[in-house]
Amino acid sequence: MQEIERPFAGEMSAVPPVRARTPSPVRKVMTMPQLPAPARDFDLQPSTVEVIYAEDEEVFRETAILELLKAGFVRSNIHEADNGLGALEHLARLQFEGNAARPLLVLLDVRMPGMDGRECAFQIQELIKKQALRREPFVVCISSIHRQVIVDEGKGNFQVVLPKPINKAFVDEVVNLLSQWWTLGLGRQLSAWKTFDPGQIDIICADCEPVCRLAASTAFIQAGVSAAAVEEADDEEDLMEALQTAQDGDATRPFIVLLGTLAWATLIRDFFSKQESRGQRQPFVVCTSVDSDRMKVPAMEHFHAFLPGRFNQADVRWCLEFCRLWWQTRGDGPGGAEEDSDAESMGSIGSAGSFA
Repeated sequence: MQEIERPFAGEMSAVPPVRARTPSPVRKVMTMPQLPAPARDFDLQPSTVEVIYAEDEEVFRETAILELLKAGFVRSNIHEADNGLGALEHLARLQFEGNAARPLLVLLDVRMPGMDGRECAFQIQELIKKQALRREPFVVCISSIHRQVIVDEGKGNFQVVLPKPINKAFVDEVVNLLSQWWTLGLGRQLSAWKTFDPGQIDIICADCEPVCRLAASTAFIQAGVSAAAVEEADDEEDLMEALQTAQDGDATRPFIVLLGTLAWATLIRDFFSKQESRGQRQPFVVCTSVDSDRMKVPAMEHFHAFLPGRFNQADVRWCLEFCRLWWQTRGDGPGGAEEDSDAESMGSIGSAGSFA
């Protein structure tokens, strides 16, 4: 999927596309025997930590590995991959190999072919939620777009976000946080642990045509959205008022805007570009225009998903699944601590909360 720079503060990059199948490493893990988690050795040393490192650019991979070796990691314990799928393969294999009493450290680039770092981190958290992993990893992002991941995506499903190339100071900080996570259970609340239930979604249905508003809102109500959670906007003033009201709503609920009047897209963009705080509720914006089938690439920067001009329940279910991926790959998990204000400095590691 081509990555699109989006104008909304919080939706600056594309989320993983909806998969028609489960990746083979995930299927492999799910069919493994469900043995109890191994006892933990709390005397953590870098020389005993196993590392999975997924990075498609060899020069950055070599630089990072050199820094890991300087910090005391052992080369034979570092398992390389060039995309997220390869990282999952290593993760599946290491469930029953290596020193199970020691932690697993997973380092992921964001932009990789086949499966990117965001989806890989999400797949890992999905396995942890299903209690399918004997050895749960500590997941770190190392990326040239680290500021985007920190500021616009709220770190998503990464415990730590680092710039590339990394240096010894960053590695030392990762080791320190890895130790706290391994021995005390401290870490970020990750976004994959947020619940997603169509009955717990707030929706603004914005369209100047009453028939189109009715069709869009009815379709999502039939898919499980509560009728009481749907607000309609038939002009620009109503839309702006609905957006402002939504900011005072429950931030633990996903927020969708069904937008049928294309000219109003810039109003949504401008509204969120002026918000002072990253804590504002950001919407998942869906194009429901009858002209959506003829939309061109320049218009895509305003939307996260497109429904065809004559959409059906299958299209709505796809849209909700895409929204689920967006919702569970951004920000903190349930009850997560607020981010540090100095998130772009070395403090981008973030404040620790109780690890789910």
